[in-house]
Amino acid sequence: MDANQHIPTPSVEALSGTEFVLIDSNAPSQVMIESAANAVKAGASVFFEPTSVPKAKQICEKDSFIKNVSYAFPNEDELFAMSKIPLEGQNAADDLEHVKHTATSLLGRMRPDSPAHVVVTLGPRGVLLASKVGGAESSVEHTVFPAEAISKVSSNGAGDTLCGAFIHALLNGADEKQAIRFGMKAAILSLQYEDGAISPYI
Repeated sequence: MDANQHIPTPSVEALSGTEFVLIDSNAPSQVMIESAANAVKAGASVFFEPTSVPKAKQICEKDSFIKNVSYAFPNEDELFAMSKIPLEGQNAADDLEHVKHTATSLLGRMRPDSPAHVVVTLGPRGVLLASKVGGAESSVEHTVFPAEAISKVSSNGAGDTLCGAFIHALLNGADEKQAIRFGMKAAILSLQYEDGAISPYI
């Protein structure tokens, strides 16, 4: 949309006192890069919703954006596009260990010396939370949250719902694992909603 090309970059002053800043890939790349940098300078955590595989790949080709991201919410295809690890074989994305390895690699480019998290939606297999904890000697913890068996109407909006509900949960005192569980319950409502991408019952 043309309107996206005119999104301004918020200043550090405008972001002062903000706890979280959510950025998706619809804004121009330079605006995304500058907004993320300004958010970090203002003391905020940056959340990234990739939007699509081509956009995810483009913005993450260099580290100027992703180094300032604390939370990323890719699906499997977006994860591989964002990382610099090539898919090894046609079924590599179906190999959970390969997904974990790729998420760990991406975490290595996010927030040096600070905690960071990658939330990977796995479709019917659930959600993977990869968390980098500690500073220079950081370690990565992987947790898989199985999906609930449901009758899906549409997957449109499910990832956005998960991301939004996750942030809501964090703002209300939840930790990352609690926020994932809350986000997955909200996403189910959107998956089962027939008349739009996001359920109004959330």
